[in-house]
Amino acid sequence: MLTRGRRIGTKESYAGKWHRFVAFCTETLPEVYGWKPRCPLPATERTVVLYLSHLSMEGLVKERSLNAYLSAINQAHEDVRLPRPALGHGLRLTRSGLRDVEGEELDDVDDCSVRAPVPAAVIMAILQLGLTTQHPDTLRKCACIVLNYCWYNRADTGVQLKRAHLSFDWHGITINVKGKTVARNAACPVTRLARTPYDPRQLVLSLLRRWHEMSAAWQHPDSFYWTLSGEAADLHPKPAAIVGTWLNDLLSLVDIAPPAGEKWSAHSLRSGGASASLAIGVALFFIMKYGIWRSLAAVQRYLSHLVVACPAAYVFFGWMLPPPPPSRHGSASPAAASSPHARASASRTR
Repeated sequence: MLTRGRRIGTKESYAGKWHRFVAFCTETLPEVYGWKPRCPLPATERTVVLYLSHLSMEGLVKERSLNAYLSAINQAHEDVRLPRPALGHGLRLTRSGLRDVEGEELDDVDDCSVRAPVPAAVIMAILQLGLTTQHPDTLRKCACIVLNYCWYNRADTGVQLKRAHLSFDWHGITINVKGKTVARNAACPVTRLARTPYDPRQLVLSLLRRWHEMSAAWQHPDSFYWTLSGEAADLHPKPAAIVGTWLNDLLSLVDIAPPAGEKWSAHSLRSGGASASLAIGVALFFIMKYGIWRSLAAVQRYLSHLVVACPAAYVFFGWMLPPPPPSRHGSASPAAASSPHARASASRTR
């Protein structure tokens, strides 16, 4: 049971990074630097500081990507009830120094950028492309990006989606989310309601239905949802990095690029959707529930108050806003009364 306490992807990631640390301690130190080998387990904070310095000199790992490497070292120690060595004042100073070194290098090439939320207007351009394209591959990419944005999905959650995980009905579109924050023995249905006041043409529904109906010709219920005809991808999902690649492909097709100093990645879809929802007035606890964030501290990392409300944000997330209040005569506004949800509720009361 202990070995199944971590997902396979996490174990594989930790294993690779741990073996890299062991190789540094036992092989790289004597062969490259002429120093004595050091013990990897238990390791000391000094050994980890030397390791980070080595990674910096290699130039293959950025400071912002070091958390996974340090977690692999710490978890290997915790698993055998040893204190975690990749913590402490020395580590904090070392990481601060690495950031400064990287910044100095970036100053020379003027290539420093920060990940930012994808604006709703950009996703709207991708959605419109998906509704008009005649190429299945482009349609697949558009549907994947829009779905990840509208459900605040992580990249790994999006690629693990199977056809059986989606359902379309009068209520809206429901996804039974599978991700690293959801236990494997638990269901986690998340529904986007088919309310029409801000999206009368049901653009999101139209795009996803278009892909769903086209892919029905070659997919079966257990197929991974982004599989094209002829692709042998029923046993394993696509790598999570493919979502970022597809986003960049589509940005080229719609001729849009991030502003100077910003970059848009697959994770920018999750922060972009959450930030756009907040900008139009969606309740923070609704955003947390919909994005499967378990604490305010977790969701705050994804929210940008610099994202402002725009028409596209209302199309994507206006359904999350409270319906307008009834008129003085006790009837809802025409827009609210015409929604599928209102019509279905009325039919049940007859």
